[in-house]
Amino acid sequence: MSRRWRSLLLLLSLTLFLAACGTGQEPKTVPLKPGQLAPDFTLTTMSGQSVTLSELRGQKVFLNFWASWCPPCKQEMPDLQAMSRQYEDQVLLYGVNITADDTLERAEMFVLEQKLTFPQLVDAQGKVQKAYNVITVPVSVTIDEEGKIVENRIGQLSKQQMEHMFQALLK
Repeated sequence: MSRRWRSLLLLLSLTLFLAACGTGQEPKTVPLKPGQLAPDFTLTTMSGQSVTLSELRGQKVFLNFWASWCPPCKQEMPDLQAMSRQYEDQVLLYGVNITADDTLERAEMFVLEQKLTFPQLVDAQGKVQKAYNVITVPVSVTIDEEGKIVENRIGQLSKQQMEHMFQALLK
């Protein structure tokens, strides 16, 4: 294969990778809107506990969709871990691994490497990913006590953006 073709193939591969892993620049789909009822789901945590969103009514919820192969996901996890501790008595924070586009083994290794203590949900069939219009990761969604979406952000969050999302949820 010629050098030119290898360069073209490398460029194409990089473009596809970046398209799959959000940069926060441009959404790839129409996100769920604030005030809209959050799609209900039941998923299992990596530790085997079943979680149904509608059963969390009356509580504030923060969902973060991620994959082990996503660099922006990895970069924002330390801040999410800190937020989970800071707001643990006020907001339920769940990671949602898009396992349909990942593997459970890599996801579990990611959780161990990142030293994550907040619950991680496994979306093995991609049904929740689809219901929330998650085309690229990371995606963060906050849900109020009535089960309505407060905010839906596509792409990596800074610590300040996370803080804003938590504070907006607590108002």
